[in-house]
Amino acid sequence: MGKYAKRNDEGDHRILKDDPEAIALLKDEHHKFRELFDKAEDAEGEALVPIARELCLRLAVHMTIEEELLYPAVKDLGDEEKDEVDEGIVEHASGKALCAEIEQLDGTEELFKSKVHVLGEETVHHIDEEDEELFETAKQAAKDGKVDLDALGRKMRDRQAELYQQVEETGETGVTHEAEVEEVPSV
Repeated sequence: MGKYAKRNDEGDHRILKDDPEAIALLKDEHHKFRELFDKAEDAEGEALVPIARELCLRLAVHMTIEEELLYPAVKDLGDEEKDEVDEGIVEHASGKALCAEIEQLDGTEELFKSKVHVLGEETVHHIDEEDEELFETAKQAAKDGKVDLDALGRKMRDRQAELYQQVEETGETGVTHEAEVEEVPSV
């Protein structure tokens, strides 16, 4: 087991029996990302290319369901949640930019492995924060009746299936890797 996947069985990263559907779905995806990034760390040369492509595809789908469904559901729960969501959006933009670069490469370039490595470091940092902070806050909000994470999870699963179906039919997710970050007003 590599340096990332071993976290899957630790602390807040574990999928618990009582995790609401949305949280269980996302944690399961996070586990898959850690495992794939471990495979990427071990891969050399041409073997890294399909792993990198799979990572970028899965990340595109994952980020889409978070941005379309999870983030809007938890953003207005409080100032801390708003900050966590805003940071998540910025981190997604960074991941999208790296995936866009990676997808333009054929794997022979000098920095290909480094770009995939940095994508792994940034993604694992992001998903660790979600597991440890955002998901715990969301679960408490669900207990307080502020958000239905089971219904949200079903919507997320449906949207995820729809995006993967688009990939099978067209080869594209229908989502872009371009960063969609709001312009910050200058002071």
